Amino acid sequence: MLQQLRDQTQSSGFKVLVIAIIVVLVFFGFGATNVFSVGDPEVAEVGHFAITENILGVETERERRRILGQMGPDFDPNDIDRLQLQQYALSQLINRQVLYQTAANLDIKVSADAVDQELLQSPAYQRDGQFDEALYLGQVQMLGYRPEEFISEYANAMGSSQLQQGIQNSSLLAEWEVAEIYSVMEQRRDVAYLPLLVDDYANTVSVSDAEVTERYEAAQGAYMTERKVDVEYVEFSVDTVAAGSSVDVSEDELRSMYESDRDAALEATERDSAHILFEVTDQRDDAATLELARSVRERIDAGDDFAELAKELSDDVGSALAGGALGLSGKGVFDPLFEQALWALVKAGDVSEPVRTEFGYHLIKLVAISEATYPTFAEERDTLLQRLRRELALDAYAELQEEVERSAYDERYALSETAAAFALSLKRVDGITQGAEVSDDAQVLNAGVVKAALFSADLIEGENSSVINVDDETSVMVRVAQNYPPEVIPLAQVRTQISAEVRREKALDLIDEASADALILLEQGEGVSQVASGLGKRWTTLESVNRTRADDDVTREVISYAFTLPRPDENDRSVGSVVLADGSSALVAVTRVVMGDISSAPDGYREQLRNAIAQRNLQAEFAAFYRGAEEFVGVTRRVEF
Repeated sequence: MLQQLRDQTQSSGFKVLVIAIIVVLVFFGFGATNVFSVGDPEVAEVGHFAITENILGVETERERRRILGQMGPDFDPNDIDRLQLQQYALSQLINRQVLYQTAANLDIKVSADAVDQELLQSPAYQRDGQFDEALYLGQVQMLGYRPEEFISEYANAMGSSQLQQGIQNSSLLAEWEVAEIYSVMEQRRDVAYLPLLVDDYANTVSVSDAEVTERYEAAQGAYMTERKVDVEYVEFSVDTVAAGSSVDVSEDELRSMYESDRDAALEATERDSAHILFEVTDQRDDAATLELARSVRERIDAGDDFAELAKELSDDVGSALAGGALGLSGKGVFDPLFEQALWALVKAGDVSEPVRTEFGYHLIKLVAISEATYPTFAEERDTLLQRLRRELALDAYAELQEEVERSAYDERYALSETAAAFALSLKRVDGITQGAEVSDDAQVLNAGVVKAALFSADLIEGENSSVINVDDETSVMVRVAQNYPPEVIPLAQVRTQISAEVRREKALDLIDEASADALILLEQGEGVSQVASGLGKRWTTLESVNRTRADDDVTREVISYAFTLPRPDENDRSVGSVVLADGSSALVAVTRVVMGDISSAPDGYREQLRNAIAQRNLQAEFAAFYRGAEEFVGVTRRVEF
C-alpha cells in the first residue's frame, strides 16, 4: 500500500501516513530536512546535515505548540522563555541527527513495509478501531511538509529507535551487582550522637551593655524602620461599570445576536459521507478519468451499491476498504471544492456529480446529516441580554480607563477631581509597608503591580500613577499622599534583639570550640563517656538504623551524616561532627555496620531493584555510546544562545 502512496503522494489515501507523522512530530519531534536551507544561515552542523535558522524556527514553534497542548487553555503563552525554548529545540535537532546518521553508518535500515505496518496499526490514528479519513484530511491541511519527506523522516526515526533498542539489549546485569547494591542500600549502622545545642550554650554566656551598644553603632543600617506610605486611590472594574450603566438594549440588537449565534451553531452541523476517488495518472488523463467517474455515477443511478463500487474502484486505498466511508465531519476539514459539493447534497443517499480536486475526481455520497438543535429566542433572551450588557460594559470600561488616565494626568498631584468627575470613590489607607498585607477592604493594594508602583521612585513625590491593571477586569490608580522614609530605630527598642544576636554568636563560637576539641580527643582514642562527661552531656544511641529512619529533624540530620562516615574497623569507631539546621552541632560516632543481605529481600522488591539497576545501566551505556557517536559524526554549533 505505501509503495503506491510513494508513487502517488498527492492521493487522499496518503493521509494515513501523514497523520502518523503528525503525532510523532507533536509528541516526539523531528528534525526538519534541508529543503529550507538554501540561502538560510546555519546555526549548527551535524555531520552532513545543516541546521539552519528556518529549520530551528520550525522546530522551536513545534515545541511551543507541544507545551501549549500539554499545559491547557489557561496557560499563558507569554510565560514560555523563547530563548530557552530555542536552546532545547536545537539540542533535540542535534540529538536526533546524531542518531539518524549513526544508524545509517551502521547500515540500520527500515523497510517500506515496516513503516507501512507501524503507521497503519497505530491506534492513535484510528476511530472505533478503523482509520478516520476525515481526520487524516483535516490534519493534512495543517502540514507544511512534502509527504515524501515525512516518510523518509519517519523511517529515520524508526531506525534510530532500533539502534537504541539494540544497545539496550546488549546490556548485561550480573547477580553480584544487584547483591552489592542491595547490601549498600539496606546497610544498617549503630550510631551515637552528642548534641551541642545553641540554646544550652547561650544560657552560659553573658552580653554587656557595651557590647550591645558597639553592635548597634557598627551596624545601624540593620536596625531601620521599614519605609511606609499613606496612599490615596480610586478603583473601578467591569462589574462597577456594568452596575452603573443605564444603556438600553433594543430587541433588534438581541435578535441580531441570537441569529448570529444560531447560524454559527447550525453551520457547525456535521455530515457523514463516503466517496470514490478516481486519480488522474500517466496512464489515464483528465478526460478519461472524468469519463470513468461519470460512468460509475450512472451505475450508481442504475442501482449498483456505492460501497461495493468504492471497494472495487476507489484509488483512495484507506477509505476503499471501508466502502469509501469518511465518517462524520464538520466544515473546514475537506478540500474546499469537495466540501462545497458535500454540503450541496440535500438528503441522505444523494450522490454528487464528479467533483475535481487536487487528488482527482470524486463521487461523494451523503450518508447522513447530524442535525443540530438550537434554543428559541425566548429561551435565550435573558442570557443574550446579560451577554450584550457585559460586552457594552467591557467597551465602556476600556473607554473609562483612557478617560481616567487623561484626567489624573492633568490633575497630577491629587485624585479628588478625577474621582468626582467619574463618580468614583476616593479611598485612603495609611501606613502601608512593602512587606505587609493590607486589610481586606483594600485588597487591591496587595497586588504585586500595585505595591511595585507605590514603592517606586516615580511616585515618591506624590504624583498620580498611570492606570494599573490588577487583572483583566479591574483597574486602580494610586498616589502616595505621604512618604515616610526609613529611620534608625532607637537603641532602647532593639536592645533585646541585639543582645539575643550577640548571645547566639557567642554560643556558636563556644560550640565550634567544644566540637573541635571533642573530635581531637575522640580521634586520639579518648573514651566516648569521658568526652561526654567533659562536656556535661550524654550520648544518644540509635541501634541498627537504616538510611530512612527519622524520628525528628535532628535524628534525620544525624543519620544522614552518619551514613557518610567511613565504615569503622572491627572494635573501632568512625567519628565526625555535623552542623544542624538551627546552627547547633552534633558529634556523631558509628560503631558497627551490618551490610544488607540480598537473600532476605522479598522477591517483588528484588525484582524492582533489578529493574531499576538495569534501567540505570542502560541509560549510562547509551549516554556513553551517544558521546562516542556525537564525536564520530561531528557536531559544530555556529551560534551560542
